[in-house]
Amino acid sequence: MPVEMAIWRMTETDPLPLGASTLDSEERLEDMLARTPSMLGMELLIVGRQVTTDFGGVVDLLGLDAEGRVHVLELKRDRTARSVVAQVLDYGSWAEALSLSEIEQIFTEYRGEGTTLEVEFAECFASPLPDVVNSEQRFTIVASELDAASERIVRFLAESYEVPISAVFFRHFAEVDRKYLARTWLREPQPSDSTARRTSRSKRRPWNGRDYYVILGSVASEPVRYQVAREHGYLNAGGGEWYWKPLRNLKPGNRVFAYVGGAGYVGIAQVTGEMIPARDAKVIVGGESRSLLDQTEVNDDFRDNALSDDHKRTEMVVPVEWAKIVPIDEAVPGAGLFSSQVTACRLTDERTIETVERELEVSSIS
Repeated sequence: MPVEMAIWRMTETDPLPLGASTLDSEERLEDMLARTPSMLGMELLIVGRQVTTDFGGVVDLLGLDAEGRVHVLELKRDRTARSVVAQVLDYGSWAEALSLSEIEQIFTEYRGEGTTLEVEFAECFASPLPDVVNSEQRFTIVASELDAASERIVRFLAESYEVPISAVFFRHFAEVDRKYLARTWLREPQPSDSTARRTSRSKRRPWNGRDYYVILGSVASEPVRYQVAREHGYLNAGGGEWYWKPLRNLKPGNRVFAYVGGAGYVGIAQVTGEMIPARDAKVIVGGESRSLLDQTEVNDDFRDNALSDDHKRTEMVVPVEWAKIVPIDEAVPGAGLFSSQVTACRLTDERTIETVERELEVSSIS
């Protein structure tokens, strides 16, 4: 039998059932999911919408999860169960062949040139792109209503043939002055399904919940970022939210491994506070509290950006306490170690952690 859903509002006497209806438009549902994919109960980064396949079809929504799996989300609209299931599987055969560069191109066409897949992935999941992207695909049919045929077909494929397909539907409820949207799964996504089958294909390492990689500019173009961090204990990323957004993931107690492009790893520090505007940052000089922007290490560009109200220019910083920081010419060389252009991301590479700790003579419990 088809999945059903009901909601009651609790009153002082009897529960009051709310009236159910379909959404006025599944395009409206697509809009909501594109903006807030967490409505599905999954953590996803939407990388494309209305994506044309090589076979002439159009995928409603294309996403990536934290493991780098590609998700094909297809709204049922007015199609029959047989039609929409065939469609989503056809799209899956196309998605399976997507390379990382093709996914990046789809993302750029969807989001524009103002950001990159690598940066948005790190912001969404507080982690760099996995070593392997799109080793697996998952398919989800989204509907405002499901019928018995849809249920039979999806369950048959998923349970008998282990096809990673499921269906989720949303029901609209309303009372006098309020509207609600409720969700239920026909078959909830099974996180262990693919990991049990394809463990050998995944290179993703577990995160220890503490360590982050942070890049402090480069030797050639941005030495002030290293200088401000070293002298005053403030990590900084450069003017503009495209750069500093990933710093929001750093929380007090996290440990950061600081990297300077063209040199290597220069230090390990502990985060002591939340990200703040650079204009509000204070330092202690001669026992007195002074503005960070008044210090000699801060150049005019840094200062001007910090004082700007334009989010495309302004500077943000994160306070840290250094366990160890060394001059750039004494940096631990980055060859063979983890590095990324993302300002801040989870550090999962054990070899990098162990090597930098050893070379900087910092204990793993610092």
